[in-house]
Amino acid sequence: MSDALSDEFFAEVSDKYYPQVLEGLERLSTGDVKGGIEILSRPLHTIKGVTGFMPGFEAASSITHKVESFLKKLQAETLPSTEDNLSLAAYGVNSIFAVIEQIRDQGAPDLGEIEAVSAVLEAATNAGQPKKSNAAACLRVETTPEGARIVVTAARIHRKAERDQITGAVIGLPQETPIVLDISAVASFSTLAWEDLAGLTAYWTVSVAGLKGAAKETFYAADMDARLALAIAASEETTTAAQASAGTEAAA
Repeated sequence: MSDALSDEFFAEVSDKYYPQVLEGLERLSTGDVKGGIEILSRPLHTIKGVTGFMPGFEAASSITHKVESFLKKLQAETLPSTEDNLSLAAYGVNSIFAVIEQIRDQGAPDLGEIEAVSAVLEAATNAGQPKKSNAAACLRVETTPEGARIVVTAARIHRKAERDQITGAVIGLPQETPIVLDISAVASFSTLAWEDLAGLTAYWTVSVAGLKGAAKETFYAADMDARLALAIAASEETTTAAQASAGTEAAA
């Protein structure tokens, strides 16, 4: 994309706004949360306003608004300034500039990437708020020697309340913890649920176990095999261990 207005904006982003953002991110990384967000807020607010009036830049304005909102919650301490939340804040800020670069270089942003960033920020925000949903719990989280296992107990994962429980469970775990999502009991898992989960893989290591039926079909149809590794379900581990034990006894 190239015209006088957009070229001027791209130059300002590179020469003026991005250096300010780098300073703000540096403050965040050293633990100066309020100071870092104060520095970040000025260029981001300007970017949101300018892109909101430029044709073709609406997606940049939208994602900037969502990142701003997340930063304000951290600044107001309605969200805790955990290491994970600060990492997500930096991820969101960097995503704004990635979107602007995509518009400059390709003429349009990657909408799938924007949706993934939005889903991660929303899930992190929901995880830090008091639970208001009356939806029944659809999972349990287990600690394993290798990390953590999120066992989904509902047969169908389609509604937003159910999807939010899964993303919230992932975000509630430390980023360095390997996570296995066990869906052995799940008959169908919507494409939106897979996309929500895949959006978290920039920071969490998540693998999937127990794929079958319609859940398996949507997994491959959405190309999730390129973003999520496969693992062995707990029930399969038990069967494998029993078979190995029986084999050893027979050999003896």
